[in-house]
Amino acid sequence: MALYQHRFGGATAAGENWMFTWWANSSRTAAAAHSAATTWIGVVFDGATAGNGLEDHMATTVGLRTITTVEVDAATGTQVSRLDTALTRNGLSASNTLPSDCSLVVSLRTTTPTRSGRGRFYLPPGIVADVTSTGRVLADLITDMSAGLTAAWTGYNSASDRPVIYSRKQRVTRNIASFNIGDLWDTQRGREGNLVETRTSANMP
Repeated sequence: MALYQHRFGGATAAGENWMFTWWANSSRTAAAAHSAATTWIGVVFDGATAGNGLEDHMATTVGLRTITTVEVDAATGTQVSRLDTALTRNGLSASNTLPSDCSLVVSLRTTTPTRSGRGRFYLPPGIVADVTSTGRVLADLITDMSAGLTAAWTGYNSASDRPVIYSRKQRVTRNIASFNIGDLWDTQRGREGNLVETRTSANMP
């Protein structure tokens, strides 16, 4: 079995980069795993049903730019091979984007009830239209992402190709048993690391 890390990256409206990753144990070749990952992100963007995909919850100024699949030696954590695909796929929503660091988080769970049995990834920046009046995540977004991710992983998974949590410290993998999405926005501060803030000052009266 090979261990792959799939990486999906893109650009925010402010010119920063976003990226998220997940791991898989697989009997596929690197090329086949990369193709499966490309199909996976396509389903997430399209949605389980038309008009309900990630692209429908992303501003037109935010987009996907790269898909990378890295094969890693599980015993050592070292990279064995790498495949990259460049593409341009932007969001479809006319709504304003949220700040680059505001994101919906997908939490991953294994049957191991400790920190080493959990993982997460941060989706691209959200949109204003998906913020409730109390500042939470609109239920429609959570429903659409849950359905889209389920459809995408249904297509990716087989008896010998499974998403996993990989512990670099323990050098072990654990099959992902479930995932969940909360209704609070999270922040990925690194996505605003290079932005220059403009300050407006006023004299104290």
